[in-house]
Amino acid sequence: MKLKNTLIFALLVAGLAACATAKEQHLQDGFRVMTGEEIVSVFSGQTVEGRYSDGRGVFVEFRSADGRLTTIESDGRTYHGTWSVDGDWLCFIYTDFPVKKCVEVLTKDGRYVDIRTGGREFGKFTDITSIQPGNVNNLPLK
Repeated sequence: MKLKNTLIFALLVAGLAACATAKEQHLQDGFRVMTGEEIVSVFSGQTVEGRYSDGRGVFVEFRSADGRLTTIESDGRTYHGTWSVDGDWLCFIYTDFPVKKCVEVLTKDGRYVDIRTGGREFGKFTDITSIQPGNVNNLPLK
């Protein structure tokens, strides 16, 4: 039993160390953390496309200037909710998952990455592959 607990602990520590490096690796690669003002300026009223680092696929999302949000995943699932900026954090609350989740947004040379730095998704990140002005896909808002 002691060996099993030791192995579980070692795997947990190794997993957390690997996750922690996602932000550190991006910072070492020349990315920097965006301010709240920058986040609003870049993402408000924009259609955002991105790719999840964990292989879940891609998404397209419209972040309206009034804080409403619609996301469509690559498997066709659609989510509605709100987005906001809290300090220098980009935050989301989805109708189906009414828990506020916030991410740090990093940037380098016009490239954007958001990184989960807490909770169950600690260390995962999203590469933003496209930002276009307006609701170019006419995603319905609620």
